[in-house]
Amino acid sequence: MKRSGPTIELKALTRSVKEVESRFLQPHLGPPALGPPSRDEILDVAAYVVLVHGALENFAEGLALWVLDRSVANWTNRKKTTRATASLLLYRKAPADDAPPTSVFDNIRTALDGARTTLSKTVHDNHGITLDHLRTLFMPLGVNVPADPVLTASLELLVTMRHQWAHQDRRRNKVVKSAKDTQTAVSDCLTLAKKLSAEAVAVRP
Repeated sequence: MKRSGPTIELKALTRSVKEVESRFLQPHLGPPALGPPSRDEILDVAAYVVLVHGALENFAEGLALWVLDRSVANWTNRKKTTRATASLLLYRKAPADDAPPTSVFDNIRTALDGARTTLSKTVHDNHGITLDHLRTLFMPLGVNVPADPVLTASLELLVTMRHQWAHQDRRRNKVVKSAKDTQTAVSDCLTLAKKLSAEAVAVRP
């Protein structure tokens, strides 16, 4: 069985970022150039941004699923409620009036199963790593998404650059950043990921 959890997800993310940084950014991280980035640097930065975006997306999805599965299992196996359990139930619609009566345990279990199905679909629908999407994933789980303006600005920059290169938007000029500037933005994104991981642990799902 594949192991999961905040520490494992964070280590996998860090490994992926280091690997693609070594391949695409390292050749351009020497002394700063006087002019704008070369075409080679621009393309390598674009490849780096797209791959890092994917790694961050996998991290967020894995972390959300871990909290979700632990929260449901804690009630099903141990009859233990947590902050994440309560948050999931708050985001779950009330049962229909004609629903058959059942035990308290099964009532909560059924509600959690429905909430898990809904949130799992949100995770797998693959809507990226915008701040709004991260909140959509984690707020129902009782997990706060870091709101540090420096970190969120870097995340938004990464999302914008990735979108422009992945979808080849011809209507506007691309945001062009040097390898060094992009490295700094991704470092901020990793800091945000660490904070998000710590928040997931703190809810004790």
